[in-house]
Amino acid sequence: MNDIPQVRNIMISLYADATAILSQGKTPDKAIVPLQNYLKNLEAWLVRWKIKLNVDKTEAILFNKKNEDWPKVKVYGTPIEWKKEVKYLGIVLDKQLNFRAHTSLIKEKYNKTFRA
Repeated sequence: MNDIPQVRNIMISLYADATAILSQGKTPDKAIVPLQNYLKNLEAWLVRWKIKLNVDKTEAILFNKKNEDWPKVKVYGTPIEWKKEVKYLGIVLDKQLNFRAHTSLIKEKYNKTFRA
């Protein structure tokens, strides 16, 4: 893992088999283009180390308040749909980072456990 591709302005968060790749920018040119370039480098790294990525489990989320259409990123040529919320390390992250979806999930789990 020490030689996993790293570039300026792209942050990687690794924990066991969960990986998050973060890019930021106010326009697609500033955020999506560097992210897509990074993913191409990562694909080559994965092939070199014979690591198989399950594209079907790959998710993408765009944190913003606007409902603009940004270009999709592709992994191995497969476009990844932008989700409204994703679960990462047990936390539900929604596109506005208000944690309402996560709070609802915790309340639901609590009610199932203690009020059943």
